[in-house]
Amino acid sequence: MKKTISTLAIFAIALPAIAAIATRADAQMRPMMIPLTTTMVISKPAPGQIFGNKQVVTMGVGGKTYKFVLNDAYVDDPRAIIHWPDIWQLVRQYTPNFNVTGVGEDTFAKMQPGETLTVRGMFSPNNQTYEVMGTEPGGGPFAPAQHY
Repeated sequence: MKKTISTLAIFAIALPAIAAIATRADAQMRPMMIPLTTTMVISKPAPGQIFGNKQVVTMGVGGKTYKFVLNDAYVDDPRAIIHWPDIWQLVRQYTPNFNVTGVGEDTFAKMQPGETLTVRGMFSPNNQTYEVMGTEPGGGPFAPAQHY
């Protein structure tokens, strides 16, 4: 009888401990986040211009870091759960903010002072990687119409 009670007591103590360990291990193994389609409108200040109090974003290409003024940015999230401020909160503490890869990674080195560029790409929240999918000169489709 005493053996049965001691076995039950050990089982009663072990069961919550196993559940706690399993829960803790599950919390450490978060699922990989899918990349998010993100569009940024950036510009390189002209000579003599300063960044001032404008939002600045840094792009790391290879071993070099490029600094740009961020004019606009948005996330193409069909669920409307993640927005640009969420991404900025994640990357603003890093230098560079984004690690650039992809076919258009040399675009940042080729930008001329005073030029504005719309960059579409996939942002991976796991490692701050921004894979360039395409670029377009100017402010993109949402830029104000130019009047001549």
